[in-house]
Amino acid sequence: MMTKKRLVHGTPITPKRLLPQLKGKSFCVSYMHPEQLNEAIELVGDNEILILDNGAFTAWKKGITLDAAWWDGFYAWANAAMDKCPNAVCVIPDVINGNEAENLQLVADAIKGGKIKYPERAMAIWHMNESFEQLEKLFRIFNFIGFGSCGEVDIAKNKPGSAYMAKIKQAWAFMTYWQKKYGIDKPWIHMMRGLGVLHKIGFDSADSCNIAMNHWRNKNNVVHHVAQFADRLEAKVNNQELNELPLFNVAA
Repeated sequence: MMTKKRLVHGTPITPKRLLPQLKGKSFCVSYMHPEQLNEAIELVGDNEILILDNGAFTAWKKGITLDAAWWDGFYAWANAAMDKCPNAVCVIPDVINGNEAENLQLVADAIKGGKIKYPERAMAIWHMNESFEQLEKLFRIFNFIGFGSCGEVDIAKNKPGSAYMAKIKQAWAFMTYWQKKYGIDKPWIHMMRGLGVLHKIGFDSADSCNIAMNHWRNKNNVVHHVAQFADRLEAKVNNQELNELPLFNVAA
């Protein structure tokens, strides 16, 4: 039986009165736009995930440089949210288009430096332009790993035969091997901005702002149009007939 994939809905969703239609779903709240955190904590499903995003990608796109004070504020915010919500997972700060040493230092600051109150619920980011050696280090430590993509391996270039798909298939092969080599459980693998590939690749979850940006296009005078839109998206991503690369498994 295929494990259920979680479609993680980005916030904010406006108007806010529509949010309860997503009760029982998964959510992503960014420190850049934290205004619906309390609602997400209240609405997230028992077996779902609430991702507390650090805002690094948004800052990078806007050309904003984030300093130590920003990260300290983020950790305080994320730790308080994890106190309230056992489903909450904190995305460790990362440097978009940075180097491996920079990102490993941020991981060390978060874990060894004690910045994250619940390290078992920390999500480290592997940038797909980084080495598989970098991924292996994260694989051995974390319960949650997020895949970030940019450049030649950008998720937007996920066509058959693309560098993105080739790198994903290599990563899947390595992770299956590491499970056997180290005798460890598979971490939760999340694809950043990954709605477009979640139906065909066996990630555990992917986040998307599709609902937030496009729910009004699907209104059609239906009272619960947001809930119906979300259900259609989740049915597609969990369609086993479309799944080209199943969840890697030690028994595979």
